[in-house]
Parts: sequence; structure tokens; C-alpha cells
Amino acid sequence: MGASDVATSVGGAPLVLLERFGFTGEVYPVSPSRESIGGRTCLHSIDELPVGVDAAILAIPRAAVLGALEALSRRGTGGAVVFSSGYAETGPGGGDDQRALAAFAREHGLALAGPNCLGLVNFVDRVPLTFGDASPNRRTRPRGLAIVAQSGAMTLALTYAAMAKDVTVTYAVSTGNEAVIGIEDYLDALVDDDATAVVAMLVEQIRQPGEFLAAARRARERGVEVIVVHLGRGERARAASITHTGALAGDYAATRAVLSAEGVVVLESIDELIDLADVLTKCPTPRGRGIGLVTDSGAMKTFSLDLGDAWGLSLATLSEGATRALAAELPPFAVAENPVDITASGLNDPSLYARATTVLLDAPEVAGVVLAVMPGSPLQGAQQIGALVPAIAGAPKPVLYTIMGGDCALPEENVLTILDADVALFRSPERALRALGRLVDLGEARRARAAREPAVPGVALRVGDGALMSERAAKGLLAQVGIAVPASHLVGDLAGARDAAAALGYPVVLKVSSADIVHKAAIGGVAVVGEPSDLAVAFDGLLARVRASAPGARVEGVLVEEALSGGVEAIVSARRDPTWGVVTVVGSGGGTVESIRDVAVVGAAAGRAEVRRALEGLRLAGTLVGGDVVLDVEALVTTVTVLARALEASDELDEIELNPVLVRAEGCGVVALDAVIVLHAHPV
Repeated sequence: MGASDVATSVGGAPLVLLERFGFTGEVYPVSPSRESIGGRTCLHSIDELPVGVDAAILAIPRAAVLGALEALSRRGTGGAVVFSSGYAETGPGGGDDQRALAAFAREHGLALAGPNCLGLVNFVDRVPLTFGDASPNRRTRPRGLAIVAQSGAMTLALTYAAMAKDVTVTYAVSTGNEAVIGIEDYLDALVDDDATAVVAMLVEQIRQPGEFLAAARRARERGVEVIVVHLGRGERARAASITHTGALAGDYAATRAVLSAEGVVVLESIDELIDLADVLTKCPTPRGRGIGLVTDSGAMKTFSLDLGDAWGLSLATLSEGATRALAAELPPFAVAENPVDITASGLNDPSLYARATTVLLDAPEVAGVVLAVMPGSPLQGAQQIGALVPAIAGAPKPVLYTIMGGDCALPEENVLTILDADVALFRSPERALRALGRLVDLGEARRARAAREPAVPGVALRVGDGALMSERAAKGLLAQVGIAVPASHLVGDLAGARDAAAALGYPVVLKVSSADIVHKAAIGGVAVVGEPSDLAVAFDGLLARVRASAPGARVEGVLVEEALSGGVEAIVSARRDPTWGVVTVVGSGGGTVESIRDVAVVGAAAGRAEVRRALEGLRLAGTLVGGDVVLDVEALVTTVTVLARALEASDELDEIELNPVLVRAEGCGVVALDAVIVLHAHPV
């Protein structure tokens, strides 16, 4: 409804596009003011439609939409794409109107796309239901890329970018306000589509997180890759957050961690989204981490090493055999190493590009190769491409062909020779290296998930209702899940402290024990005592500081603990995110945890291998394995997984934080030096 004879209008563009795509089904323009459009007779109202039309496009004012849906329902129409805006995106009044649309559509079984959307294009069956300019694929591969975005403009932009790289697009969906059909519904449907190998998504909000994760799990099981850029990453303050974890596991960090644990690849930019989609549809998944590079520029060779250091890319070190093989192909003055600079000799002998690349592809230590070469003259480019493409087309490892020079024009026939061979073509070596790095990470993540051990049911910690519990009580619960804590005694007076310290042996740590005081050190509620003669002053001073700083706090006594040394302090915590459920944090711990922020957020579904990978990206990793004593990383990994399982099983808890955790020498485990548990406050 709202059909127009103005080809560029919202109501006219869909008719033009249906012609462009060669749609062979029935089309019924509905316009009360026109007799015909483009040779098709117009119906003057929805009530004149035949019964059982598959889909309707509504390009009409907001005020008329609900009535149009009612008329479509009477005609048994399957679904409607609502372009009209002015709904929830405008505020409460528009939100009420949107809820009315949704309620009617659900009650009458009408599939409703939008409102406030650009529509969608089914490239597989050549059905464009959109007013955005679109064209069929240049050519169609057996499996391709589906694009889903909540923004109409970005749906178009992603589609254009993918097609410019000669990626076969299967579907492009603008979800708009998602009154009824949300991104999770589209993902769930695309998982079962045999033509779709990759789903690229640009999202601002995942409204049904449980359904989205269920669809992501199915995608993982069926071998469909889901890649996402999530907008709105700024960390919003969590008013209910009492401990460090809420600040550390911010909204975006939690989203990224949970999605990653379920196999979704979370990316940082639109360029990355397009580039990874390109290589995923054209390249095999790498089986290792080593990246090879072949260039005809010495500067590019050095630059790739700089990028590798900056981005954490693993540029492969060639074995002795591969080095000999490379030396046999290169001119005598070239250095046989990776990255490979073939020098300007490639101008005289274009086969050198292919021979050097083949050596790298044959080396087991090389997982994939980036070519970063100058375009040369049209003839030189054609000779280079003619030598390279037969050597890399269908290669068992990913090869990304980069022709440097920015956006300088290339002969169309040269470009088509590369694209027609299903080789991923780049113009930026940085983007190519980052894309291959992402592909390498994806392969490693797949292997980690494949090796993921079955989740062990967590131990439910039963504590009763409340808000917080004292450190002593929290540590008592930790024993139920096998987490070690220092030996300690709770005392009420100086005499008891003397007896406890004597039993434990000096030095000892004194801590105020109170459910009302979370950050004890901040108010002077912690003291280290090295000698018996110092105990009285330390004990009395601690209580005096606590009374002055927290006069209303309920103090159950003073914990006298053994003072442990040696090892590295870490933080391990788990919290119940209101959107995603349990997420965990691991990283550098101690009093500077929030200022240093050397932490990784991990989804509860992550296995041991994934926790190890998260640790490898932290500065903490260097202190755990790079010192004179190798520390017990495996015990730290165990603590992360145990804490996640315990919180999942304990509906009375909202958060468990261990900070610091002392990671000791390998084989000696970890010890939770401090513990905070936040209980779930049930409404009265």
C-alpha cells in the first residue's frame, strides 16, 4: 500500500526493484489515487487484494498503518514490511503506537518487519522488499553472506561494500524498530538457510538475549559463522554495583564475552566486518597462527613487522627447510626469511611472486599468507596476476591478495581475474593483515571450543537473603567449592588476637570483619603485624580507624590471618549481568585493579582453553610465566571456571569477588586472600 509512480520515492522504488531483480511472482500495487503504475493495474484498497498474498509493503503515513494491518489480516496476508516511521524511536507516544501494532500482529499471526525500517532483500530468490537501491549479485556462489542491521542506511552500506568485494550476498535485512521480528528471529532463520555461510550483523541493542544466544549456538553447531559489530560501547555506570566487578565487566565487555563464548565473532569496526565476511566466504580456516607475507617492498616488510608487534599478530618464523626452499627461489641478494621481500626482481620475473608464495604455503609453520604488492603498469599488473592467481586459487590455506596504492585505479580486467578466481582482494595491507589475524583467531577459537570439556555442574551456595556478607562468612562458603583461603581466627579482643597470632606465627594480617564494610583497606581496616610487640598498637589502631570512618557498621570482630607471600596477585570474580547472566573477570589484582584495568571478561560458557587465551592477552600473563618462578596458571584457570559454575548454580548470589588471589608457584595452587559475596536481595 502506498504505491507510487515516482521511481525514486519510498512507494515507487520497490516496484522498480522488483522489475530489476526479475521477480516473476504476482505484484499488486495498491493506490487509491492511481489507475495503473508501470503497466500494472492499481487496486484502490487492501480489501481488493486476493486472499493469501505472501507479503505486503506499507509505504504509508503512521496514522494509517494499524488500519492497513487490520485489512491485511482480513485478506489472510502472511506478513508486512512497514517502512513508516514515528514510532518508538520518537518517544513514549510513538512507543504506545508501536506496541499496538505489535499486539495486533501477534494476535493475528501476521509477521511484521519494522516499523521504521528500510525493508529487506532476498537475493537468493530475487525478492527485493525495500526502497533502498539494490542490484542482484554480479555472480552467485553456492554459499554467501547474509547481512542484518538495525539501521537501514548501514544495511545498504554493508551490502554495497560486500558487493564491491564480489561477495555473494544472500539476504540484506534492515530490522528497524523490531516491533515483532527481531534480529534474533532473523538469525535463527538464517542458520537453517543452505545458501548462507556467514551472517554479518550490525546491532545497537539485542532485545532478546536468550533467544539470540540460542540461535548463535545453533549457528555454531551448523557451521554458520556469525560476526557482529555492536554499537554503543561506552560503559554506563551501574548504580547497583558495589564491588569492582560491575565497573570492570561493563556492558560492552560483558556482551563481547558472552557472545564470544558462544562462537560469535565480535569485531571493532565496519571495515573489519566487511573484510572478515569477505575472507570467510572465500578462504579456508587456518590451522595454526603463523602469518606469512610476500611483498616487493622492503619498507612494507618492516611495516608488517611493526603491525605484528602492535596487533599481536604471529608472523611465522620459517623452519630451516622452508628457508632453504625460499633461498632457492629468491635472487642472491634477497634475504630468505618471513616476511619475504622479493625485491624489484618481480618486475623482470613475475613468476617470482608465485614461487615465493608457494614456498610459504608449503611450510607447515605458515597458516596463511598476505600478498602486499605494488600495482605496476597495467601490463606489469596483468603479468603479476597471471603468474599469481593460478598458484593461489583454491589454495588449502588462506591467501589475501593486496594491491597497494590506495584507491588508484586498476584495470578492470586485472581485478576481475582475481575476483573470478574467488581470491580475496584488498587495497590496504593493514586491513588485509588484520583480516587474516582475525581469521587466525577464529580458527583458534574453533579449536578451543571443540576441545571444551563438558561443564561440571556448579555447587549451589546456600546463604539466605541479604545484601552483603562478611569476609569470614564469604571465605567459609568458598571452602564448599574447593577454593583455598589463608588460615585465620576471628577474635573479639586483644587477648584473642595474641593467642591467634601465636598459633599462626608472625607475621599476621589483621582485618576488620563486617558485612557492612566491603573495601576494608580504604578505611584503614587492614594491618600487617610483623612482631608480637607491634600487635597491641596495630589492633587498637585498626578498631579506632574503623569506628571513625564507619561508625554505623556492624563489626563481628577482627580476623587474624596468616600472612602469605610469594607469587602474583590476581583478581577473579563473577557477577550476574542483568542482560547476559553470569560473566567472569580475571586479571591483575590488588588495590590498583580499577586504575590498571588489566583484566579480561569471560562468558560463563567459556572452557579452560578459552580462559587461557583470555589470560594470554593480559600484562598479567608475562608475570605468571616470565619470572624466575613459573606460577600456577592452571590453578588460576580452574578458579575462574569454578567461580562461574558456583554463581550459575546459586540463585541466592549476585556476585562473588576474590581480590586479591595469590597465584603461587606451579603446583602450589592459588589462595583467595580476600573475598566479597553480594547476596541477592529478594523483594519483600
